[in-house]
Amino acid sequence: MALANPQSPARLRDKTTSQEEAAEMPETSEVLSNRGGLTSLVPALASAALLWTCYFPLAQGWLAWVALVPLLSLVRSQARPRYVYWSAYAGGLAFFWPVLQWLRVGDYNMMYYSWGALATYCAAYFPLAIFLTRQIDRRTSLPLVVVFPAVWTALEFLRSYLLTGFPWYFLAHTQHDYLSLIQISDLGGAYAVSFLVAAGNAVIFDWLYRTRWFRALFALPLKTEDRRWRIEDRGKPKRSILDPQFSPLALLVRSLWAQTVGVALLVAATLVYGAFRLSQNSFDTGPRLALIQGNLDQQIRNDASSSEQMVQATFDHFGRLCDRAALQNPPPQLIVWPENSCPRDWTENPSGHPASRSLHFANWAADLWKTNLLIGMEAYVQESDEEERRYNSAVLILARRGSRSVEGLPSGRYDKMHRVPFGEYVPFQESMPWMKTFAPYDFEYSIRSGKQFTHFHLGPNQFGVLICFEDTDPVLARQYVGDPETKVGFFINISNDGWWRGTSGHDQHLAISRFRAIENRRSVCRAVNMGISAVIDGNGRILEPRTVQTGDNAKIWQIPSDSNSTAELPVSRWSEFKQVQGVLLASVPIDHRSSFYARWGDWLPWTCWLLVGIGLGCPLIGRFIGKTA
Repeated sequence: MALANPQSPARLRDKTTSQEEAAEMPETSEVLSNRGGLTSLVPALASAALLWTCYFPLAQGWLAWVALVPLLSLVRSQARPRYVYWSAYAGGLAFFWPVLQWLRVGDYNMMYYSWGALATYCAAYFPLAIFLTRQIDRRTSLPLVVVFPAVWTALEFLRSYLLTGFPWYFLAHTQHDYLSLIQISDLGGAYAVSFLVAAGNAVIFDWLYRTRWFRALFALPLKTEDRRWRIEDRGKPKRSILDPQFSPLALLVRSLWAQTVGVALLVAATLVYGAFRLSQNSFDTGPRLALIQGNLDQQIRNDASSSEQMVQATFDHFGRLCDRAALQNPPPQLIVWPENSCPRDWTENPSGHPASRSLHFANWAADLWKTNLLIGMEAYVQESDEEERRYNSAVLILARRGSRSVEGLPSGRYDKMHRVPFGEYVPFQESMPWMKTFAPYDFEYSIRSGKQFTHFHLGPNQFGVLICFEDTDPVLARQYVGDPETKVGFFINISNDGWWRGTSGHDQHLAISRFRAIENRRSVCRAVNMGISAVIDGNGRILEPRTVQTGDNAKIWQIPSDSNSTAELPVSRWSEFKQVQGVLLASVPIDHRSSFYARWGDWLPWTCWLLVGIGLGCPLIGRFIGKTA
């Protein structure tokens, strides 16, 4: 039997083909490193670490402009897709678990489950962002400086809605202390700032991607030819609708220099607009408020539901602070109690009129403190179907001087709309009873969601109330000012942050509130158990209070009535106002400016979703054009 010739034409053709393929492929060692998981995991964890430093407790927001650069290497990575996406998910876990650790300090062990579940859910947005960006980046000629910001902003928007929404730890929130930069929030919301910061990361990545050391560091392809201009269809090159030969303008879009200049101009325009808005700092002087900040341990408040002794202890704690607020000179026009700080219940009948015991409480409180009160308390409302529903409410009691005493006039109630899952209700408990396993209490504690936005009247002024984390939801605050005919003059946020015991959750909550003030050009006045109570003007400045009284283990802080000349409270001093009881006295800065964002809403994230949809559909359109050409 004759042996096959080792130099046969077939072997020669195979050898030639292999040599041609080898010329187009990286070296074997490089391929192996690129296909491994470590080279994908390291940049994901690096971004997680950088991003964590941007938020509290470190709050190094300037790092946000480069924090996502390592993560972006996964967009161009040659590793197997499963390594890429699992690494991105690991990066999300490495970020969200530490940054949300303040959730675990609640009084119940179940808070650890809440912390883990929320962090694990939020982490999924990292691989989703990489997946969408990779698909568009590889199949179209859309520049990364457009694709990545659009994807990131669109997913932040999705996270603010999905599963009741969690609009915390946006990329924009890293920039809260750079006021000239975040003034564009009144144009596109916090999403506009997120888009800008993500664009900065993308353009920096693309420049570094051109350097050999950066590609070697993250095991990226050593050849930088852009193959995204062709769509492969059965081995035949097809033109994309964004091919330079198909659209000459795409050459300009593809130029990295043009992209860099575009982002630089966008940042410059943002700073100029910010300087212009910050120069508009002449606000009218509004009503004088006394914002009560308790320092009551959450365990005591929980025990108040079953112990009359704890009920009295809770009422005494906030009552003493209210006593001191009412004695100030000049007296406040409104004393504000934090969320659920009053252990008494407010009850109303089906017609909406307060029950006799609620009227008695209103008269008693108004006669005792001789001024108007906004009290955070639970409301029980007897509905027309004879079912009693429980709400987390804010009740306004106006003081009216009668012939013998001061009478309390109930003047409106706002019921919290955006409930906290598991904290205020158990989702899907009717269809999935096992969900109650994750509830922090072993009894029925759910509240109902409010149905309407209440415009409270205080003399010539109107204000809206946001309870608890509602001031982190851009949609709710916007409803109060979207209609030019009925817009309120300022916001009051009442919250119980006593769960978090001085952790970074207090600081992050306050930082996010600044965006609501700028987005709507309305002051936000916060009365928060355990802090941080504050007054934020329409430019997002947190006005610096000064201590005017100290005694009985409580402080009286006051913000000068001329808020236009008041200094801003630096972030380095925020910790002084956590876990301390006191009263913050301030006249509300009334901002009469209008806001494009308040009027037109989330146009930017919807535009981002449209762009993502176009990017994902481009390959299909390209194939269709190629077939018909």
